[in-house]
Parts: sequence; C-alpha cells; structure tokens
Amino acid sequence: MLTKDQIQIPVDVRPLLEISGDCLRFVTEFFEVISQSGPHIYHSALQLSPHSSLVRELYGKHIPSSALRVVTGIPASWDSCTASAGAATKVHRAVWSSCGQLVAAGLVGRIDVRDPITLGVVSILKPSNDLTEHIPESLGFSPDGRLFACSYRG
Repeated sequence: MLTKDQIQIPVDVRPLLEISGDCLRFVTEFFEVISQSGPHIYHSALQLSPHSSLVRELYGKHIPSSALRVVTGIPASWDSCTASAGAATKVHRAVWSSCGQLVAAGLVGRIDVRDPITLGVVSILKPSNDLTEHIPESLGFSPDGRLFACSYRG
C-alpha cells in the first residue's frame, strides 16, 4: 500500500506562474486607479491592459457595454517598466540578464541582484574587502543568466 508521501502527481506549474505574474503586472500597472475605485478594474484597467494579458483574456468579457471603448493605443504586451525600487545609495550601473529573469544594480561596494517583477533582492554580491568603497564599472550576466561578472574602478 502506498502512503501519501509516496504518491507523486506530475504538475505543470508554468500556467500558475504565468497567471500569477500577469496578475502582479496588472495590479502594479493600475494600482492607483484601482485603489481609488474598484469598479475601474472594469471601466478602464482591463480595457487599457495589453492584448496579450492573461487577466484581460480571463475577465475582459465582464467589461460593461456602457464602459469606454479604446479605439487605438492598446499595447500588445506589458512594457518593461512597471515598478521602481529605491536604494540607500546611488545606483551607478544596471543590467538585465539576457533571459530576462534577473536585473543587477551596481552600488558602491556591492551588487544587488533583483527579481525584475517584484524588485525583491535575490542576492547581494560583495567584492573583496579592498574594493568595498569602489564603484562597479561594468556588469554582465552570462547568456544563460547563471554567471555574473563585474569590474570596479577606484
């Protein structure tokens, strides 16, 4: 007899990750208008979201017929700038990984590697002690995003 721990059901988590990411983009993009008036989810946010948005695909049919109609200008996909994050010190350099899964920000004495959607810190990279007061000159990810390199100037 099999126990609960021995039973394995293969689950494809990609659809869940895709809809979660799209929901986060939707809320981030339209937070101000939604926080002022919940009905604006249907009156403007869904109508102004990109054609490729999963949220628009799932809930667009619930837009009231009396709502505004956008004739031109709806983006095909989400733009790359949906949020910003502050840092205690000046960001001198920034670079995206080619896979689009990470962004690195070079600050004095460290590199913050962040998730591009949530802007949460994934890792903090610090140089050897003799470079802690230096500014990163160049930053770069390997093509697969697994390796990171940087150079410093005095």
